[in-house]
Amino acid sequence: MTDSGQLLADLKTTTKAVENHDWVSAGLGGATTALDLLGASQDPLAALTSAGFGMITELVRFLEEPLKQLQGNPDSVSSHSQGMEGGGQQVSSVADDYRQSTGPETSEWSGSSASSYRDNSSQHADCVEAVGQAGIAMAKAATGAGKVVAKAQQEVGGLISEAVGQIIQLMTQAFAAAQATFGASIAAAIPQAVAIATQYGGQIAQKLGVLLSDSDNLLQLITSVTQGLEAATQLMTKLSEASKSSSGEDSSSSDSSSQASSRYPASSQYADSSDSDSDSADSQYPSQSRPRTPVSTAQQS
Repeated sequence: MTDSGQLLADLKTTTKAVENHDWVSAGLGGATTALDLLGASQDPLAALTSAGFGMITELVRFLEEPLKQLQGNPDSVSSHSQGMEGGGQQVSSVADDYRQSTGPETSEWSGSSASSYRDNSSQHADCVEAVGQAGIAMAKAATGAGKVVAKAQQEVGGLISEAVGQIIQLMTQAFAAAQATFGASIAAAIPQAVAIATQYGGQIAQKLGVLLSDSDNLLQLITSVTQGLEAATQLMTKLSEASKSSSGEDSSSSDSSSQASSRYPASSQYADSSDSDSDSADSQYPSQSRPRTPVSTAQQS
């Protein structure tokens, strides 16, 4: 397999790894969450205020901060991804057309020059397809990242809802016992509510840590794609330079032959000139064979 063929194969493998979510760990496994949820606006702490525990809401407000950081614009991600994938597919289609046309157009060619041309054409087509494949991989990465973030957002929101549910239950019991305990139950429940929020905050941090790790995995794949793209463009440049160099040598050889013909005309030119002067030469040397102009003399003149 040529270098260009191996390069293309590597990019296809990387694209498949991105598309299959091989970079997603078990902590966010599946990542089948719809991209639309990325822009979902939710206030999981609103239930605390609705239940009459607004004072607790402010104490556990830190729970919703990670959720806000995970929100995004699904339309922007989707349109950007579709644009890149469409462009990549078009470039790959151009490569296929070029590859298919090379064979019929050179079917009657033979010799080393024909083989060299076909090899260069094949490598050019591989490189062009590699560029298209890189675009597709980047599109898959953008879509996949959006879905994984939406998955993390969904799970973080679920953890916050669980924390809120436990806090509401705790505070409801504390208020129910407030009259009998002269409010001591409420005072005791408040730090317990904060402790519940802190515990769930730790779980949320773990989810964010998994998301960060997955992001690093995806970044490594993206780096591999960009390196493959750079290698493809460099190889195309080398192939183009080699093609230009070969064309230049052929042109130089043709020019040399033309100059040689111009400087040293064919002998028939001199023969015609001699024949046209035959009458004057014979009259100058009667009864003798007229002298012939040496070729070297004719060339010098």
